[in-house]
Amino acid sequence: MRRTSGLRILAAGVVAAATGAALLAAPAWADDAGPAPETATAPVGVAPAMTRGLDKSARRGTPAEAARAHLEAHQDTYKVPVSDLKTVRTTKEGTQSSVRFQQKHDGVPVFGAEYAVQTQAADGGQQVTSATGTLYTDLTVPTTAEVSEATAKQRMFTLDGTLSKVRGAKTEAHGLTVLPDARGGRLAWHFTVTGGLSNGSPVRQEVFVDARVGGIALSYNNIDAAEASPARGTGVRVDGTETPLDINKETDGSYTLVDSTRTMYPSTGGQIRTYDAQRKDYTLVAGGPVTDDVPLATSASTRFDGANTTSGAVDAHLNAVKVYEYYKKQIGRDGVDGKGGTISSVVNVAANGKDYANAFWDGSKMVYGHMDGVPLSVGLDVVGHEMTHGVTEHSAGLVYLNQSGALNEAISDYFGNAMETADKGIAMSDPTSGLIGEYLCNGTKPLEDCALRDLNDGRDAQKDYQPIPLDIDNGGVHYNSTIVGGALWDMRRNLDPVLADRIVYRSAQNYLTPLSGFTDMRNAVTLAARSLDVSQHDLAAIADAFDAHGIEKDWEHKGGTHDGTTIGADVLPAYEVYSGVDEQAAQINGDVYAISHGDAVAWDRGGAAFGITVGRFGKKPRHELAEKDAYLLDPSLDDDRVVFTRVTADGIGVYRAGDKGQGAIKKLVDLPGADETEPVTDRGALAYISTTPDGEQDVMLRTAGGRTVNVTPEAGTKAARLAMKNGRIAWAGGDGTYVYVYDIAKGTTQTKRITGFLFDSVTDIQLTSDRVFWRETGGFLIPSTGFVSAPLDDLSKAAKLRHPSNVFLAQFSVNEKYFAYSTFDLWGALGSWSGPGKVKVATVEDVLAGVDGFTRVSCSSGAQLAPSLGDGSRIAWLDTSAAATDVVTRSTFAGTCD
Repeated sequence: MRRTSGLRILAAGVVAAATGAALLAAPAWADDAGPAPETATAPVGVAPAMTRGLDKSARRGTPAEAARAHLEAHQDTYKVPVSDLKTVRTTKEGTQSSVRFQQKHDGVPVFGAEYAVQTQAADGGQQVTSATGTLYTDLTVPTTAEVSEATAKQRMFTLDGTLSKVRGAKTEAHGLTVLPDARGGRLAWHFTVTGGLSNGSPVRQEVFVDARVGGIALSYNNIDAAEASPARGTGVRVDGTETPLDINKETDGSYTLVDSTRTMYPSTGGQIRTYDAQRKDYTLVAGGPVTDDVPLATSASTRFDGANTTSGAVDAHLNAVKVYEYYKKQIGRDGVDGKGGTISSVVNVAANGKDYANAFWDGSKMVYGHMDGVPLSVGLDVVGHEMTHGVTEHSAGLVYLNQSGALNEAISDYFGNAMETADKGIAMSDPTSGLIGEYLCNGTKPLEDCALRDLNDGRDAQKDYQPIPLDIDNGGVHYNSTIVGGALWDMRRNLDPVLADRIVYRSAQNYLTPLSGFTDMRNAVTLAARSLDVSQHDLAAIADAFDAHGIEKDWEHKGGTHDGTTIGADVLPAYEVYSGVDEQAAQINGDVYAISHGDAVAWDRGGAAFGITVGRFGKKPRHELAEKDAYLLDPSLDDDRVVFTRVTADGIGVYRAGDKGQGAIKKLVDLPGADETEPVTDRGALAYISTTPDGEQDVMLRTAGGRTVNVTPEAGTKAARLAMKNGRIAWAGGDGTYVYVYDIAKGTTQTKRITGFLFDSVTDIQLTSDRVFWRETGGFLIPSTGFVSAPLDDLSKAAKLRHPSNVFLAQFSVNEKYFAYSTFDLWGALGSWSGPGKVKVATVEDVLAGVDGFTRVSCSSGAQLAPSLGDGSRIAWLDTSAAATDVVTRSTFAGTCD
């Protein structure tokens, strides 16, 4: 299967490699072959991603009227009734216009489905020149919900444990949305949860709950981050320089960082306003308009220094003005929203009383913390980056996942750097011109060492693109961004920079739509350049820039190798959406494996119907455990059965099938008034977590003889991360800082509290015949991982493993002989990530002895994640060598890759 937008595309029917066409069409290539009509070859269910030159003559009326007439006249091409398309907006520049439509199905908006029709004034009317975007032609889903909005809201907190840990959580309901998939679409309730996690990570989680089943279909973090009396003041920047400031004089004689002198103020009342959170926790600030308890940055005189300097308020105010003026004068856009709306910045936020080392656009304003004592608002490229996220949200609306999210980041990087190079007089030929965030160290480090990313890093889509899982950097939105960002920066170096900026902006404003990917960006840039009547020389320079970064036709098929056997092709691991699901590529028992995944759905269209593939190594057939109107998750195997969680509109329970996935799906436990999750089976016994409406989470045991026992009868229990093996059950409990081990035969429980730092918690537990191993994840803002082990008979002897230690978000697996873990290279506060992680393995003996005996499991070129050990040296993992995430296995370890 190929990828077009970079979001997951799964096979129709099975998770194994498909033999049919991809579910989303490859965009037509905008080459220089002349004015002949171009139409993408679209499979059933999808309109062409790009058309060009279909109309031979101008149409009467406004651009919107001409666009609608064009879509209706070419119904055989687009296959979507014009009545299903709502006009979102029309943007004009000179004689050219772009009309943007949002697709609806029976009046319900369709996720990511937007189409932009570009026109040129001609012969008293409008000539339609091209059209770009994503439309879905075979939506049949009924739009009457079977799960109420209230139930959906409750379910999302039950099924995703991370949401229940959001501090200062605010939930906004958006109503129904259609998530397109291969079976006519899924109806979902859409919620946004804002706040933050205890480790300092901001949350703006977009959650879509299936309105027929009640399971989470899609979930991703969408953080990207009056009367006036104008006066002139002076501000002292963090670097000590003084600068004039446009400020406001208040009625009490004080002065505030409010600028009412910009051209937007007389017509719209739009201002540039800078607030000081005064170390208020960022979770109380993020999301929505600035609240009354966050004051404007204020001074008793016209001089802003002292706290206004160290807070970053002066730099934020000055840089927001520079960004506004750049967009107004260079691009012709009036502010972030394009309508002259007020631009707000909030500086000096904290996290748990400590510096918050990040900056983000939160959907309505910019929020800035400090990094090593330096406010992030000092960087014009950072401020330009965050404000451009707002511009993108109001134009292309790029979904903040995978390729479209990487485009979102690349466009922000591009414009932030374009503003900074112009402001500082840096030549495009200067090697430092592509550095991002290089001034955040305030001169304490060389620019190259301080920078977070570099648009001149030379990365190539075919060699360097990584389809990273969604739980890491939203699928690589920062890691992959410099691939396409580098192409845009090369274009700017080889064209007139002002022209390049206009081309990139017009691409986002007029041609890109929410699910656009790298190839769509090349098309959009080429079409935008043509609309500006650039020369053939400039068109060639644009093509060269994208070629140099490997973004050419079918680039997804041209790179990456792995040295294992694929047992699951192009999968969406269930743990990426459900945080409580086991973080392993597969569950293995003897020669049987079970893969929990998004099943038979085009992930790039927002759908995710979850199922389980059960197979035997080296043998066929595989069994696909799937049910209509149900999500099947989190399998566990023993010699007699596979058990799993089943989510339906009526409830959440534990069900089973035969040991190799065969036979009918049967209920084990599915009680009214409770939800049963995280099942584990061993030697005929079953353990699971029972969650009641009041939030209690009990560990329940059903013995092989059929007797059910509440292992945690005390009130107020909170249990998670369940494991069971060899007559023992283990789990994390309390506030996540306790490990429990229950001896089934003796009926006794041991407890151990972890000894980590404030933000540490137990995030995975695994058992062998004589030991318990667990993962502790903590750290402030940048999560780190350590591992601990203890004898099953005496948790007081728990000891941290010397190797591995202090790694980033590592996943692990252990059997009687081996310990395997996945490495990750650190990505910084604004998303710099230095490379794909690898799976390493060592003997348990060496690990417990503190010997670093780790060697490589595989020499694959891509990222290796979520290892799963079977018996002996049998191992499976998630491999991203090709532009896909595959489940790959080996019966022996590679050892060395020299």
